[in-house]
Amino acid sequence: MKCCKWITVLAIAVAAVTVLALAGDGKKCSYTTQECLDHMANQMKSSGWVGVELEENESTGGYTVMKVISGSPAESAGIQPGDVLYALNGVRISEENHEALMKAKKEWKPGQSVKYTIKRNGADREVNLTLAPMPADVLARWIGQHMMEHATVEVAAK
Repeated sequence: MKCCKWITVLAIAVAAVTVLALAGDGKKCSYTTQECLDHMANQMKSSGWVGVELEENESTGGYTVMKVISGSPAESAGIQPGDVLYALNGVRISEENHEALMKAKKEWKPGQSVKYTIKRNGADREVNLTLAPMPADVLARWIGQHMMEHATVEVAAK
C-alpha cells in the first residue's frame, strides 16, 4: 500500500480523522518515515478540511462523527457528534464506492463546497459546507500521531 490509506479516509472529514487505525486498514505505511512525513505535509496542507473526527460505522456503512472541531466548517454547518456521514455529494459512503469517493476527495481544496447526507435520529438530512484550510495544530497532531506509528514499527523492527 502506498502511504497511508488513512490520509484518504481523513479526507472524508478531511482529513481530519483521528483515524482509528493509523494506517487505515491495518496495513503499515510503505513509505520511509521521512517520505511519509513529506507526503503527508504536502498533501494535507493543501487539502480542504471539514473538521470532524470519525469512526467507521459498520452497521450503516458510513462514518459516525465522534467529535466536531470547534470553529470548523462542520461546526458551522451544524454537524454534531453522533451524526452518521452516509453520502458525499450524492455518492453513498461504502466500500463499493471507495474509488469514486477517493478520487473526488483527492481534489478537495479550501473554498470548495461539499454536500453530506447525514443520518441523525433515524432521519436523513443534507448538510452543505465549505471546506477550509487545515489548521496548523490539527495538521501537526495528525502527522505526529502517524509518525508515532512509524517510530513504533521502526523500534519493533530493530
